[in-house]
Amino acid sequence: MENVKYFIKGILYAILLFVLYFLVLPNAFALLFSKGLRSTNFWISNLSYLAIYVCTFLILFLIIHKDLFKQFKEFIHEPKKILNKGITYWVYGILIMMISNLLVNSIVGSIPVNEQVTRDTILNTPLYAIPTIIFFGPFLEEIVFRFGLRKAFHKEIPYAFTSALIFGGLHVLTAIDELTLANIISHIGEFLYLIPYGSLGYFFAKSYYETDNIFSTIVPHMLHNTISVLLILLMSFLGVSV
Repeated sequence: MENVKYFIKGILYAILLFVLYFLVLPNAFALLFSKGLRSTNFWISNLSYLAIYVCTFLILFLIIHKDLFKQFKEFIHEPKKILNKGITYWVYGILIMMISNLLVNSIVGSIPVNEQVTRDTILNTPLYAIPTIIFFGPFLEEIVFRFGLRKAFHKEIPYAFTSALIFGGLHVLTAIDELTLANIISHIGEFLYLIPYGSLGYFFAKSYYETDNIFSTIVPHMLHNTISVLLILLMSFLGVSV
């Protein structure tokens, strides 16, 4: 009975963070900065989009700041131990991600829609996209997909697989611009990318579970996204089609 209460309480907490991050806060701040979002001025438009993420980050930070400060102090005390685990699991995840990406790409015949959207966003709105992808995105995603969900699970494997499924699924759902059966079927191949995206989410979850420190996943996630952004910018600079 105690386990059921723990699970329900944890799931409700995770859902709260999820809804705030993906629905309530972005839409509320989009209304607040609507004039800037509609602006044709490059700087105003980019800064308005960035402001939405910054404000969302601040609200979620305030909600969980006590846990974050506690874990940050532990991280500062033993950074090598915590990062060794985080980086090791990130390497495992990225190896599986790369191999499965190649296999899925050979079947589907194209890169995942989420990746193409990310590339386009970086090149078209860099002032907003780069800090968001490198810092705010990883921080917020780890809070929602790892920190929030952890409160619902006692055991590692169910937690890691649930985190991987949700994390991978939301990255894949970028391709589904209309929730109709016909549209979902037309993008059915895109769901194979659950494997590469989910593998990274799975190992991030294992890292957090085993260290009980969210910075074991935030730092590698930021590193992962930083490398991705730099590669996209480098390819663009060299004139390589991305």
